[in-house]
Amino acid sequence: MSHTLVMMVPLKCSVAFIYVLSIWTMGYARSCGGQQALIDELCCDRCRPGEYLKEYCNEHDKTVCSPCAEGFYSEHFNIFDRCEECQSCQHEYAEKCTSTTNAKCSCRSGFLCSNSKCSTCEENKCVAGERVNRTDIPQVGQLIKYSYRCEAACTAHAYFDVKEETCKQRTQCSAFGLAELFPGNKTHNSVCDLHDRSNTILGISFLLLSLCFLAIVSTVCVKNLWKHRASFNTADFPLPKEECGLQLSIPDECKDCSSLDKLHQENVPILCILG
Repeated sequence: MSHTLVMMVPLKCSVAFIYVLSIWTMGYARSCGGQQALIDELCCDRCRPGEYLKEYCNEHDKTVCSPCAEGFYSEHFNIFDRCEECQSCQHEYAEKCTSTTNAKCSCRSGFLCSNSKCSTCEENKCVAGERVNRTDIPQVGQLIKYSYRCEAACTAHAYFDVKEETCKQRTQCSAFGLAELFPGNKTHNSVCDLHDRSNTILGISFLLLSLCFLAIVSTVCVKNLWKHRASFNTADFPLPKEECGLQLSIPDECKDCSSLDKLHQENVPILCILG
């Protein structure tokens, strides 16, 4: 059946297909080089970057190109009849325009680029503790417009340290048993009432010092009391026999009684022994 369908194809269609294929093959065979363009069946040279096309080539003359005037540029090989105008910057030029490159713009400090070319600028209305959130809005062509929104740089329980340029957690005064004088904000930490804590510490310190002083005084008094009692101990005041008013009892077992008589004669105090 397939053979039957092939035979049914009109002969004119086959001829047309072969003709188109031949034209395409001839055109492909006559393709120009990478830096040339096919113009009126002629391969004309393209103009180099920094130039524009002044006259097309012909059978006798090559392509005529002219350099871009000041304030205009062309970045690529081209067959355009004019150069592109350099963009102007509202604030500053990051790179100046040349014959082969366009200018690049930048904004002063405190401003943001309004589009992808940064040709215009707008004020950055975000304050410390906030960050910029940018939204891209495509426009006709390659230009992209920017829209900005300010949002908090840190979470609800944190603040932005301007010096260190980082987010830090706020101090929770209640966790230390302190009253809160200032709750804190986007750029400042909480402030706790340290006065009450100082009074508490001072009171505890005074109590401890008082107890220490009382312990020292008590120790001194006890030592003096024991010393005073010891001064009335008769063992520390040995008396001679005459003052004692009692008979001196000398055991019979005393082997050196003469020594005792000698001590008595010399009025050396001898302990009274109650017998």
